[in-house]
Amino acid sequence: MKTIFLFAALVFATQVFAQKSKVNNLEKDFAEMLELFEGEFDNFSQTYKEKEDKVKDAHENIHSIFKKANVPAVGKNTFYVMQYMDGDSTKIYRQRLYNFTLDKTAQAIRLDIYTFKTDSSYYYSNLMPEKLTNITTNDLKGVEGCHVFWKKVNNDFIGYMPKNQCNFISKRSGKKIYATDSLKLNKDEIWIRDEAFDSAGNRIYGRADGVHHKLKRCTFYKGWILLQKAGYDDQYMQMRNITLHNQGKRQRLISEDGKPTKYEVELAEVVYGKDLTVFKIAFYEIGISKAIAYSWASPGSKNIGLNMRWLQAGFTKVE
Repeated sequence: MKTIFLFAALVFATQVFAQKSKVNNLEKDFAEMLELFEGEFDNFSQTYKEKEDKVKDAHENIHSIFKKANVPAVGKNTFYVMQYMDGDSTKIYRQRLYNFTLDKTAQAIRLDIYTFKTDSSYYYSNLMPEKLTNITTNDLKGVEGCHVFWKKVNNDFIGYMPKNQCNFISKRSGKKIYATDSLKLNKDEIWIRDEAFDSAGNRIYGRADGVHHKLKRCTFYKGWILLQKAGYDDQYMQMRNITLHNQGKRQRLISEDGKPTKYEVELAEVVYGKDLTVFKIAFYEIGISKAIAYSWASPGSKNIGLNMRWLQAGFTKVE
């Protein structure tokens, strides 16, 4: 009897330890994911390669900003989300608040999604966080069931919606729509695939090929540019404290007196051929697709620069 009792106690203790271990691992994953989620991401490299390969149904270029925000009405671990198209921050197509919590029942990290009732009032809240501090639940909308679960698999966090969990009635068609998300996050990138179907299985939106938008994490660089003044051999316009990221960020050069020049600069990590990835700095004349000057370095390089005499530039990674 004593042996049976000791064995039962050992089994119980083992189960308790395993349960505590699961909770501890989940809390550790939660802290790691919150750290990884913040940042800016862009799929410029994907769209560049598809253009080079002449892919017919190429992905759109999207840029995602995930910024930790102080929004007491929503929750402690809240992020402001803004996404735009074609490298143009005025082409905003999505704006959200994401709140993360631990769901111990599902043994997963839960993401609840909120939209703004008045979208335009909160544009660029990543730069003006005070807009969000006093927001209330009356300023937001949520869709019941449209939350995402995340679980860590090896070095990735995989996000998913259980089948048919997120559904709503379309205002346009009056039909019930079933939406789903498939996501992957790690230290280098985030993959996003949004899809929706009607009750008959007809696709409402999302790519038929199932290929994700593959956004790479943006690394920022600060630098300077010298542009020779017209008619002078030794006089230059100076542009300093220029901040760009390495995922296709392009910016027009502005002269010292505030007038736009006919040139723009771009930093980008791109893939040439099958698998040669380089980090390049390139200059373009407005309206001309081919670069007028460029140089390259290894991906992740601390510094990158160029000297054409009439055009000089240097950028350093922001640590």
